[in-house]
Amino acid sequence: MDEIGQKLRDARIQKGYTIDDLQQITKIQKRYLIAIEEGNFDTLPGDFYVRAFIKQYADTVGLDGDALLTQFQQDIPEPQLQEYAAQSVENKTRATRAEEASPVNRLRRYLPQIAIAAIVVVAVIVIYVIMLVYQSGPKQTIPTDSESVAVSSKRSTSKTSKSSTSSKTSKTSAASSSSKTAEKSSKKSTKKSSKLDISVADANGATQAVTLKNLPKTGNKLTLGATGATAWISVIVNGSTTWQGSLTSGNSQEVTLPDNVTTFQVRSGNATATTIKLNGQSVDISKGTSIVRTITFTADATESEGSQE
Repeated sequence: MDEIGQKLRDARIQKGYTIDDLQQITKIQKRYLIAIEEGNFDTLPGDFYVRAFIKQYADTVGLDGDALLTQFQQDIPEPQLQEYAAQSVENKTRATRAEEASPVNRLRRYLPQIAIAAIVVVAVIVIYVIMLVYQSGPKQTIPTDSESVAVSSKRSTSKTSKSSTSSKTSKTSAASSSSKTAEKSSKKSTKKSSKLDISVADANGATQAVTLKNLPKTGNKLTLGATGATAWISVIVNGSTTWQGSLTSGNSQEVTLPDNVTTFQVRSGNATATTIKLNGQSVDISKGTSIVRTITFTADATESEGSQE
C-alpha cells in the first residue's frame, strides 16, 4: 500500500468512516477511493482528478489537503491541463450545436413570418366587420312627391350618420385605451413577480445549497468561470455529467441547462477560485472555506407553480 494511501486510510479509520461512508460524503466513486488508498493512481480518470480527489479525501477525514499534496508531491502525478482544455472546447461545440437544433430556436427563426401573417389576418377580419356594420345599417326611403322633402331627408340622414360614426369612434378609442392600460399593468405585474431569486446557504463542509425562486422552465444558462487560479468544474443534471473541464484564470464556460430542470449540481475542485452565474445573475458561493465543494441548486416548487399560472 502506498504511503500517502496508508496515511489517508488511517485517518479515515480514526474518523470511524467506511469506504461507503466516504463515497456518500465526497461523491467520489468507491473504486477511486480504494485506488487512492492502494496508490493505484492510474485507475483514476486523469492526473488532475488524482490531486483533486486526494485533497477532497484528506479534507473530509480531517487532514490538511494542501499540506499532504506538498508532502507527497513527488509521488503524485502533475495535472495535464491540455486534455481538459480540449474536452472543454469539444463540450462547448456540442452544446452550441444542440442549442441551434432545439425546437425553440427553430420557432424563433420563423417568428417574424408568423407575426406578419397574424397581422394580415387581423386586418382582414377588422375590414370585414366594418363592412358588415355599414351594410346592415337602416336604409332611408326618400319620398318622390316633393324635391324639398328629399333634400331635407338627405341632410337629416347625413347628420345622423356623422353623429353615429363619431360616437362609435369615441367608444372604440376609450375601449382601446382601457385595454392597453390593463395590458401594460398586467405585463408589469407578471414581470415583477417572475424575477429570478437566488438564495445561497452557508457551506456545510464540502457541500453548499442554493434555493431558486421563479426559475424559468426553459432557456436557463450557467456561466462558469475562474479567477485568480485554475479551477476544475463539472455540471451534473439528473445524476449525469453534462459538462466538465478545467478553466484557467480569466476564462469562462457557458452551459445550457435542459428544459424543465428543477435541480442540478456544480462541483468544483477549487471553489474559492470559481465564479458562477445563472441567467446572468451572480451566485455568491463565498460563504464557505472548503476548496473541493459540491453546490446543489434546487428550484422552489411552490414559487415555480405560482409563476407558471
